[in-house]
Amino acid sequence: MYRHIYDLYYNELCLYVLGYTKERAQAEDIVQNVMLSVWKNRKKLKVKTSLKSYLYKSCYYEFVDSYKKRRNELSFIDQTKMEVLDVFIEEDDEYIQKRIKDVHAEIENLPPKCKHVFVLAKFQGLRYKEVAEQLNISVKTVEGQMTKAMTRLKDRLGR
Repeated sequence: MYRHIYDLYYNELCLYVLGYTKERAQAEDIVQNVMLSVWKNRKKLKVKTSLKSYLYKSCYYEFVDSYKKRRNELSFIDQTKMEVLDVFIEEDDEYIQKRIKDVHAEIENLPPKCKHVFVLAKFQGLRYKEVAEQLNISVKTVEGQMTKAMTRLKDRLGR
């Protein structure tokens, strides 16, 4: 008897529930839960309408319960993600601020001529040619000083 009910309604109910869930696996889980519940409660089950109507309503209510549970789980997951991201952002911000201080400290430790060239090129945004003209040095000298500054900063800052 149970096998007959299962064979007769299973696919039809899956298609019905799929209209709500849009996910085949979830629809099948819901229908299987309903069919299992019918089997477990077969002795005390009192169907007042047709069996088909009872199964459709049961599937609908199972979907609603599943949806509420899933919504609560997703809400919890989203909330947890936000809390974790907040921690990382705070830690990230602290790390970034420390790195900026370290970079500024290392720039201060550059040799004076190297520091001057670096500041003009990187902080004031001058092109190498403009730095060379302003300091009355060659572009090659600017390139050399920048290479020296960048190498020293990378070595000292571990990058």
